[in-house]
Amino acid sequence: MQHLRLLLKDVWYLTRPYFTSEDRKWAWGLLVAVLVLTFSIVGLDLLQSFSRNAYYTALQQHDARTFLRGLFWYVHNDQGLVLGFFIVTIPMVLCSIYATYLQQMLGLRWRRWLTQRMTRQWMENQTYFRIAITTSGLEAGADNPDQRIQEDLNSFVTDTLTQFINLLSNIVTLLSYVGLLWALSGPLEVLGISIPGYFFWAALIYSVLATWVTHLAGRRLAGLQFFQQRAEADFRYSLVHVRNNAEGIALYRGEGEEQAGLNRSFSQVYGNFLTIMRRTKWLGLLTTGLEVVSGNFAMLIGSIRYFAGKMTFGTLMQLVMAFSRVQGALGWLSTSYASLTTWHAEVARLATFQRVMDRAQAMRDEVTVVSAPSTANLQVSGLDVFRPDGAPLLRNVDFTLEHGQMTVVTGPSGTGKSTLFRVLAGIWPFATGTITQPDVAMMFVPQRPYVPTGTLHRAVTYPAGVEAYAEADVIHALQQVGLGALAPRIESEEAWGQILSPGELQRLAFARILLARPGWVFLDESTSNLDAESEAALYALLRQACPDMTVVSITHRETVVAMHVNRVDLSPFAVPAAPAGSGGTVSALSASPQP
Repeated sequence: MQHLRLLLKDVWYLTRPYFTSEDRKWAWGLLVAVLVLTFSIVGLDLLQSFSRNAYYTALQQHDARTFLRGLFWYVHNDQGLVLGFFIVTIPMVLCSIYATYLQQMLGLRWRRWLTQRMTRQWMENQTYFRIAITTSGLEAGADNPDQRIQEDLNSFVTDTLTQFINLLSNIVTLLSYVGLLWALSGPLEVLGISIPGYFFWAALIYSVLATWVTHLAGRRLAGLQFFQQRAEADFRYSLVHVRNNAEGIALYRGEGEEQAGLNRSFSQVYGNFLTIMRRTKWLGLLTTGLEVVSGNFAMLIGSIRYFAGKMTFGTLMQLVMAFSRVQGALGWLSTSYASLTTWHAEVARLATFQRVMDRAQAMRDEVTVVSAPSTANLQVSGLDVFRPDGAPLLRNVDFTLEHGQMTVVTGPSGTGKSTLFRVLAGIWPFATGTITQPDVAMMFVPQRPYVPTGTLHRAVTYPAGVEAYAEADVIHALQQVGLGALAPRIESEEAWGQILSPGELQRLAFARILLARPGWVFLDESTSNLDAESEAALYALLRQACPDMTVVSITHRETVVAMHVNRVDLSPFAVPAAPAGSGGTVSALSASPQP
């Protein structure tokens, strides 16, 4: 019962936003239309049972005329006017087609809304980055965000609609047929005791036993399905990782180790799926056997009154059909157990990912940012910086970066220089203190620049977009940084992140600076893959092309340090790392400030 309560809570958590969104009129309209058509199908199916009764009885009586009218037109009998089988079938087929179409339309709109909402939330406030740096605090199911958004979201929408509509359809079917089953079956005398509506009680007992036995056989499937999706995603990530690091693997001749890693990753997929197969095999044998037995079981107990001459053959067949519908409705849980366990796993994974995103967005920087005039200095006061696990990295940082000057930030490796830049960029939530910064455009350039997919034109103008600058200006910027040979390929769509060498990528980053011309630029080892001469040429280019730009650099090279006027040493503020296993840290997500 606890698992059911948690499942329903997760479903409501994921479903409510759409049905209360700006698209709610379409959502509710389509849902109501699908339900009306679905319930109409149940009603028409009930009418068909009377048609079957009529022509089966006609068959028993060798009445060809009534048989044909029962199939294609209508008949009058002791039950009144009974429409022919195909007269009822035509609207039933139309209802079925449009119910499926409108359900798919609802699923498509819901998926579009959820995808846009999740991708927007994933990208807003650097949520994707905050999740990436807090992997130790993630629950299972928050890994592989690409799979959560693309695969699990699609499956969740489709399966949620299917399970919900099937549930309501079976409830309506049960309510529609239970009275018919009770009336047609009549009483049964057993040891002098009259059992009214005995067919209904047989269906109820049969369904309860089938559901209980199926639950015992398949209750572990939900956990196995959950783990299977995670194992598949991890294996896919391992393959993508090899593709993205092809050169490094090739240079190290690491094919053997990578193959072993892929084999280990796939062994998780193989072993878990083998367990699922075995569980599903026994569950399938059970559910299929129960379905096969149910029809013959109904015929067997119905034949008691038929051979006693208390019902016609047509009534017997209608009774068997009614038994099948009632037993199917009562036994919906047992027959749908495998699909329900898959759906349960999808809901759990998606809800976990959504909650992790909610918590990542709720993390608030404790750094107070004070806006100052565009020509003011940048001042850092009383700044404490922490690792994602809560351990202190820098304590009581105080310094001033002077406007218009070139300042270098130094310190031994591991001091926290790059992390400090992340704090200044506003993407590191694990810090407290005060930063007074000028109200002017700033650009932060990492050691390995990010290159988006698409043309070289887009890569150079990122993140502004190709329409932000004239093509002649883009080509000129490439020429200035020593990439003029690439100008003829500027509109070529290639994997530029892999084609360009590390040094060329860093030159491309400087071309972006020349195009954007920010008031401040922060360079984090942004020339580490260049020789000293090229490095000096790029810094000189910045001073010449952008004389009013404030440049702040992180570097270990003394040649670069010599190019700067001011220097900030972080060594006095660094906190030595705690010994491994000393404890005292907490999960980043749980330790992060809450609103």
